[in-house]
Amino acid sequence: PTLCGKTEIREILTTCLHNDGLAHKQVVMNPKAITDSQMYGYKDPVSEEWTPGVFASIWQRYNNRALKYTTWIVCDGPVDAIWIENLNTVLDDNKILTLANNDRIPMTDNCKIVFEVENLRNASPA
Repeated sequence: PTLCGKTEIREILTTCLHNDGLAHKQVVMNPKAITDSQMYGYKDPVSEEWTPGVFASIWQRYNNRALKYTTWIVCDGPVDAIWIENLNTVLDDNKILTLANNDRIPMTDNCKIVFEVENLRNASPA
């Protein structure tokens, strides 16, 4: 539920990890605030030029083994069947984001995805 302390708990946990010498960075976004194409990217039907989306850009930037910190990509907002469906390959054993332009970006050990949601009503069992 709203105002139950989810964000505060996440902040305290990352602060404690950081104080123990494990550097962490959080990147927070609300996937429900943007369209599917704004989140993952889209290919222009005329020029066929690919424009990466917000989540795809964040994913590509922080899934980098050279970074000396762990990044938590936090999806803060309600779960929507459309955007969560596109994360199936990230959330399964493959841990690879597959985009509409056929780019495949693997999840690295120093990147985590966190969902800060009120409920999971719209999430499928998959």
